[in-house]
Amino acid sequence: MSKKLNREIREFLENGILSVSLEREIRNMIELALKETTNHAAILKVFGSKKAAVDEIFQEVMGVFWEKRNEILERKIENLVGYVKISVKNRIVDHLKSGWWKKKVSLDSKLNSNEDEKSFTETIPIESDAEDPLEEFVASMMFEHMKDVFKGKEKDLCDLFYKKTFSDEDADIFSSGKSTQARYKSHERLVKKLRDFVEKNDLTRGEFAALVKIYMSEVCEKIRLDTVRDERRSPESGGAR
Repeated sequence: MSKKLNREIREFLENGILSVSLEREIRNMIELALKETTNHAAILKVFGSKKAAVDEIFQEVMGVFWEKRNEILERKIENLVGYVKISVKNRIVDHLKSGWWKKKVSLDSKLNSNEDEKSFTETIPIESDAEDPLEEFVASMMFEHMKDVFKGKEKDLCDLFYKKTFSDEDADIFSSGKSTQARYKSHERLVKKLRDFVEKNDLTRGEFAALVKIYMSEVCEKIRLDTVRDERRSPESGGAR
């Protein structure tokens, strides 16, 4: 099926022929992507109906493909089916992030560079009130980007998140023996960087909360477990080497 679809997509790019089977398969991709990332109520909020969602995203994806047809053909992309799937997901993300009902993170004049991390982290709650599959999907798409932006600062960032979410004592495992002042300065710098990250990527409160949840689960938890294991193996603890 993938080989046939690849061929039909290439024919569309080369001569503009949109076969019935190609249109059907791409619409099925869109329906599946929507099903995996959202619920019926959320679709209605964005598009009005499932059919409207599929129609609009289909037109947008095919329109972009046709506009970029020369570039795509020149790059000799082998997996055109995969390229379409990524395009579909990107369009869904764009619509979800521009949804008029979403409340954006407040970055008004009261939040200036002189304020400490308490103001920012209280304005952007790390714990979301309710899990929203749309927000979780956007967060999952942003996760790798967040890891890249904060590469090398994982322990400091986890220290900040754990301090906010749990307590100073729970965060101690990430602090590496830093003094209170050193931790505060580190948190202060990270908060400014987080605020820039949120603003630059136009994240909502819920999206940021979901993103932090993923980061703590995938990055912080691994660091925590590795640290605990190393401490148990250290000579001082009497553990086995």
